[in-house]
This record gives sequence, C-alpha cells and structure tokens, in this order.
Amino acid sequence: MAKEKTRTASGTRRPLERVLRIHEMVSRNSFPNASQMAREMEVNRKTIQRDINFMRDELEMPLVYNEQEHGYFYSRPVQDFPFLKTTADDLVGLILARNALDPMKGSAMEATLRSSFQRLQASMSEQVTIPWSEIDQAFSVKSTGMTERDVFIFERLAKAVLESRELRFDYQKLRDSTSMRRRLQPYHLAEIDGGWYVIGYDLDREARRTFAVQRMKSVTLTSKRFVRSRDFRLEDHFAGSFGVWAGEGEGTPSFDVKIRFRGFAARIVAERRWHPSQEIDLIEPDGSVVDLSMRLSALEDVSRWILGFGAQAEVLAPEELRERVSGELKNAAAQY
Repeated sequence: MAKEKTRTASGTRRPLERVLRIHEMVSRNSFPNASQMAREMEVNRKTIQRDINFMRDELEMPLVYNEQEHGYFYSRPVQDFPFLKTTADDLVGLILARNALDPMKGSAMEATLRSSFQRLQASMSEQVTIPWSEIDQAFSVKSTGMTERDVFIFERLAKAVLESRELRFDYQKLRDSTSMRRRLQPYHLAEIDGGWYVIGYDLDREARRTFAVQRMKSVTLTSKRFVRSRDFRLEDHFAGSFGVWAGEGEGTPSFDVKIRFRGFAARIVAERRWHPSQEIDLIEPDGSVVDLSMRLSALEDVSRWILGFGAQAEVLAPEELRERVSGELKNAAAQY
C-alpha cells in the first residue's frame, strides 16, 4: 500500500484520470486487460481492477470481460461518460474563456487554468480536439475572440457532436461559386492550425467528410439522433492528409509525392517531421539539396505548402501535383 502511495505522490494518474483512461482504451475495441492497463498507467493490477469494479458497479457502465480476447469491452455503445457529460454551453463557455486569457499568458494563473482545461478536454477527447498543450497556439489562435455569429454556429455544432444529432447546412467549397445543402452526422469537432473543422458522415455522399466551420451557413440542428461509428478514429481519418483535407473515402487514390528542396528550404524541411510517411534523402552531402517523399491521399494542402517555398522547391512526382504547382506559379507570375 505504501509503495502505491509513493507512486501516486510522484505523478501517477489520479483515480478520475485512470477511470477516463480505462474508458478511452476500452472504447477503442482493443480488448485491454487489467495487466496491460496497469503497466501503461504505472499502478498495480489490483488498483485497475478496483477502478473497473467501480465503473461497472457504481457507474453502471457495460464493462464485460471477453474470455477469448482476454480483455474488456463494452457490451453496448457508450456515448457519454456518466458523470462527465459536457454540454454545448459548457464547450462554448470553455472556448470563450480560453480566448480571454491572452493577457495572462505566462503567468501562474494561466498555468492553473490551462491544467483545468486539460482535465475538461479529457472528458470529451473522442468528440472534440483542442490543442491545449501547445500554449502559443492555444492562447493566441483567436486573440480578438469569437464574433456573435461564430458563437451561434459553434454552439449548434457542439450540441450536434456531443448529443449525436444530425445537422443540415449550406456549404460552399473553395472552388465552387455557389453553396449546396448538406446533411451530416457529425463525429468530431477539431481546432487544427487555428481553424475549426467538423468531421462526420455525409448522408448524401455516403462517406466521411471534413467541413470548415467558417464556410457553413444556415446551420440547422435536427432532432434526429444517430449512433457514432465505433471505428472512427481521428488519426486514421487524417492518416493520408498533409494538413486538414483527406481523401474522399474508400477507393480514394494515393499519391506518391516527391519534392526536391534547395538552400534554406532544404534545411528547414530536413529538421521537421511533416508527415508520418515521410522519407528524406540527402542529394548533396552538406544538406543543401534534399528530396522529401510522402504518401498522401489528397494534394490540396501540400500544393499550397510547396508554393510557400517559391523557387527553392520543385515537385518531382506525381505529374498531377507538378502541373498544379506549375500552373499556380505561372498565374502568379502573370500578375507582375
């Protein structure tokens, strides 16, 4: 008993954090057992077993042990954690409060509030992604705060995600001149690179799609509820994307992208991890010329990124990306 108290004092997860972590692991359908969870959370097996008993007996969560898989699973879908149900009003209030903290950046109060935000985020990690851990991004993304229209739309979107309710809205793609009516089962609301996006199942196109919140108009929250797909994972959804935009679902072609960088661009590119699939080859021993290779499911974001390096970046493959970048450069040069 004394040994476990020592571990707790040195930083091991608190009981609530452990319970939330168990819920997260079981929700992935990976059949974790008590020993695996104990190793990951650095406590003993008996502690995890007490947590599991508490979740099953006191919180009435449908935790069942599968003898064949040697691990736990939920015998029915669990949409909300019993005592940590977050409402749309809570989420809107959280975002507005976060954006009001800019004057406190770097202070003890900011650190305390950031810790509170992280605990609240843990209760809705499957439905909402907000990069609290990156202080500069989290506290300066919207330094002027949300407009009245932003709050109105965001509240509806948050309610739809948290309550698993279908949405209707008008949406205009960047390359389209008019908007179209869309029907969506929203799975996840995420802040990515300073912008808000909704990821869900498009009922008309029968595929998962990503929508930029700022381009959504006439948003209507319906009373029709849905069961969130259990195989949806945000990291899988964005696995083939370079930024926000992923491919258009099953059957989407993959692109083997290869870009040559020179000068300072070569050094910048070699210093960072831009994509999980990336490989960097030194063309010049001093690192002044490198080739970056990646496997992507969409070209929109990467083409804009390449253009930002100007003449120090050259697309080698695929030809479609090379033509896209070449066309943009020619159009830009024609204006000068």
